[in-house]
Amino acid sequence: MENISRLNHPICRPWEIEIYPYLYNHHLEGKAVFPAAEALITLAKAVQINFPEADINSLTDAYFQRFLAIPPDTKVLAASVGIEDGKSGITARLLSSVKSKTGNINRTVEHARVKFAGIAVNQLPADPFRALEKLEGECINVPATTIYLELVPFGAAYQNIIGDLSVSRSGALAYLSGGNTEADDDLLGSPFPFDALLHAACVWAQRFTGVVPFPVGFVKRTIYHKTKKRGTYLGRIVPVEFTREPFIFNAWIHDLQGDVCEVMEGIQMRDVTKGRIKPPEWIRATTV
Repeated sequence: MENISRLNHPICRPWEIEIYPYLYNHHLEGKAVFPAAEALITLAKAVQINFPEADINSLTDAYFQRFLAIPPDTKVLAASVGIEDGKSGITARLLSSVKSKTGNINRTVEHARVKFAGIAVNQLPADPFRALEKLEGECINVPATTIYLELVPFGAAYQNIIGDLSVSRSGALAYLSGGNTEADDDLLGSPFPFDALLHAACVWAQRFTGVVPFPVGFVKRTIYHKTKKRGTYLGRIVPVEFTREPFIFNAWIHDLQGDVCEVMEGIQMRDVTKGRIKPPEWIRATTV
């Protein structure tokens, strides 16, 4: 893809996504789907190539409108990336072409969208927690093996909550693995701690809302120190709005020294299966 820096009108270029075997561990209702965390890395790569001055560690206004399916035995997934340089940042969109049922008409659909800051503005935030490893309220501890067997049934590459997930009405807390696959951890850090935090939010919602939600966007994600594969981190989610969908969460990732790696604000979770997937009765709180 040629350099398109300083263009102030929307452009769209073909983009090939290399499909590694581990991506097939990320599936929904029997079909592998491209993870939101990987979509963000794809878009960050396109923006960095074409706008080297952009701050890819500052992401805002993310939306994940439609799953991008990964067909069986695929080595390269054909897609396209749209980029627009605006006053408030650089917006990138992951797109694909879908044929009509008759096969006569192609239409372009958007799978993910995010805005990157035009220049670096990151400053370390004040830590909101007095005790990183303590969760307020009455907790239950859900073993990771149970989470990935009954609540978030992904394959081994996406089983990155370590040990027990502590869950109370005030949020959820767990150690997270940086994973160990071919995934890119240079641009936005390892995708696996971010992805595992979404699993924690999903479990929290199953317990306190009776819904199995999936991420559909976030307001802001700021990366201060990139997480790395084979690393271990402490993740925490806090519910902000859960009386109606989309459920809203904020989230933090810390390293084992207590330093902030990432902060996510306004994570939006929704039941995209329209009730086809339901939580098991044992996880539901007696009073919601």
